Amino acid sequence: MCAISVIQDYYRQRTAPWPPFNPTPMPSLPPIDWTPETWKLLKEVLAKLEALDAKTGQPHCEDPSKAAWMRDVERRLAILETP
Repeated sequence: MCAISVIQDYYRQRTAPWPPFNPTPMPSLPPIDWTPETWKLLKEVLAKLEALDAKTGQPHCEDPSKAAWMRDVERRLAILETP
């Protein structure tokens, strides 16, 4: 499994519920309420992991459900930033 997929799983499972999106959070960790700053950091980490995966010959393994989750978080952040 590629590193990007592992990291996306970890953070997607810790996202605070916001209807209609309601993942099952990891029981021992508090959920994350994403902010533009934390989201930017995650995207920077994912970009570095993508480069690492490429260097180490890992397959491109973008999961459509994870891509949908990322679009959903970005949509919600855009709504929160709208005056």
